[in-house]
Amino acid sequence: MAEFSAASAADVDVILDMICARMAWMDERGLRQWNATDYFGCYPRAYFEEGAARGDFYLLKEEGRPVGAVALFEKDGRWDDDPAYFYVHHLTTRPGHAGAGAAMLRFAEDLGRRRGKRGIRLDSAVDNPRLSAYYEDLGYPAVSTFLEGLYEGVRRVKYLDLPLAFCRAEGENLEELWEIEGQCFPENEMCLRENFERRLAQCPDHFLLLRRTDSGEICAFLSDIRSDAPHLTDDMFSGAVRHVPAGDGMMLLGLNVRPAYRGRGLASMLLRRRIGEARRMGLSRMVLTCHDHLLLYYSAFGFLPAGPALSQWGGTRWYEMVLPLK
Repeated sequence: MAEFSAASAADVDVILDMICARMAWMDERGLRQWNATDYFGCYPRAYFEEGAARGDFYLLKEEGRPVGAVALFEKDGRWDDDPAYFYVHHLTTRPGHAGAGAAMLRFAEDLGRRRGKRGIRLDSAVDNPRLSAYYEDLGYPAVSTFLEGLYEGVRRVKYLDLPLAFCRAEGENLEELWEIEGQCFPENEMCLRENFERRLAQCPDHFLLLRRTDSGEICAFLSDIRSDAPHLTDDMFSGAVRHVPAGDGMMLLGLNVRPAYRGRGLASMLLRRRIGEARRMGLSRMVLTCHDHLLLYYSAFGFLPAGPALSQWGGTRWYEMVLPLK
């Protein structure tokens, strides 16, 4: 039976032993994370003793034996030190105990809810796709990246007051999706309703949604098509659907967040998720158009400016950006 408890100074040896065992596991598999840094130079024994004395560290035990440890801080300089969140660090499990890491994150979430926290924040290495996929599957999407010395990290967050899940669109979502489209674009920049309906009917799997799991409300969505065309053009927003199922590229046609949910990283969650999917599909590129004030935003995801767009949709000026995927 799994049991969680606050760690004490007497548990520090156990925590360090599990971290060393996990580092050896990383070495055996050619993974570079804690084992590739001066981990104990940055975090000496005294660091763990002081943290345990403050009540920051927790243990997971199975049948009385410690199999996992985690630190839950209320401040983190890698973020903004907002005490409305728990910050997960030093999450480690004893090799051979599958599911222990997920169990500790669920514990952190439950404790966060009891203490009125808005969410759980953590980070992972940019160059560890396996760990990235693990956190994504547990509901911790990437929201931004940072560089700290030689460590390039990905910030991740799970909102406890906004239970969300990724899903694909269905025909019955048409009116709700169209409503959100109208909240995000002026009328002249909205795609034609006919095109929107046809795309939803013909390729619903190219509508990625973020939906509340408590109310079912759609909070945000991303839509795209596949294409062999090198550029995004006006006809992709009007008339016949230009989706080419075997196309080598992905054309991003819309990234929409309800006004009530803006500022919480939902657009980033959708975009990073879809970029990951496009890479796993083996596609060569993702193309989008945006206004000039969004060039810096999309560049943070790796998109490169390609100059003024061919598209003049809505009679306005657009700029094209391309993300190479290979």
